[in-house]
Amino acid sequence: MTVIKADIANVQQIIDGMERGPVVLPTETLYALAVPISNKSGYDAVYKLKNVKMLSASPVGFYGLRDMEKYCLMDEGTKRIARKLLPGPLTLIIKSKVEAHWVVNERIAARISSSLLVREIIRKVGPITMVGANIRGFRSSANLQEIMGQFGDKIKLYVDGGEISGVPSTIYDCTTKKLLREGTITLKSIKEAENGLR
Repeated sequence: MTVIKADIANVQQIIDGMERGPVVLPTETLYALAVPISNKSGYDAVYKLKNVKMLSASPVGFYGLRDMEKYCLMDEGTKRIARKLLPGPLTLIIKSKVEAHWVVNERIAARISSSLLVREIIRKVGPITMVGANIRGFRSSANLQEIMGQFGDKIKLYVDGGEISGVPSTIYDCTTKKLLREGTITLKSIKEAENGLR
């Protein structure tokens, strides 16, 4: 088990770590279990570590809007939300354009992180999982020591971003136009962006 600092200089070491399995990575909200979505065994390992079966859209981090559009069916309202409020602490549930092992119920929980480290990793390896780093029954945490206490040496690489925000991302379902969870981005902000009012 190795712990390294969340530093752009360590991007290649993080990418190398992902080849061995999921890495615990800090985002602008909470710590995430991260592995390229193209790595099926790594993707499966994320949910095995969490001790859950993915029954709803799987959280995936994209580099930018163009990247999202390759995989997601985005109407104009969804594009306006993405242009106005991303990168940032917002997850959009969007219908998928593709069939793949990481697509659940034809939907993707799409993120564009405002973390420069996360985006640089995605720029190099493509979309990654951004699944909360916690085991079923434990809360998601902004504290790396708590997470290390849950997973121990089952995770080979932890990336230490210090104490981070701790506020989960807002989740908005673009397929039903419903707010599923409110974080720092409000429903009012989303609706204004969706309707071109901001």
